[in-house]
Amino acid sequence: MKPSKKKLSDIPPMNDKELEKFWDKNQPEDFEGWREGALKFMRPPKKLIQLRLDPRDVRIIDRESKHSGIDRAQLVRSWVKEKIRYIEEQGGPE
Repeated sequence: MKPSKKKLSDIPPMNDKELEKFWDKNQPEDFEGWREGALKFMRPPKKLIQLRLDPRDVRIIDRESKHSGIDRAQLVRSWVKEKIRYIEEQGGPE
């Protein structure tokens, strides 16, 4: 004989830490009406671009990257995005 399933409505309200402990000790399958969701998380496609920079510019980027703790590509990407936002706010290119 199968044990009866628990009801999700019987779970008292909990904060994040309590919920984490609760789900460490329980399985969703133990609860009535549980079913796996159909959510899929996908990143929007990105395009790769290449650019050539002078060695001096690369040294500056590397210095700033080290100073900020952000890797070189992420730093350059953030600078490009800042410029794009600025252009969009101004209503077109400078």
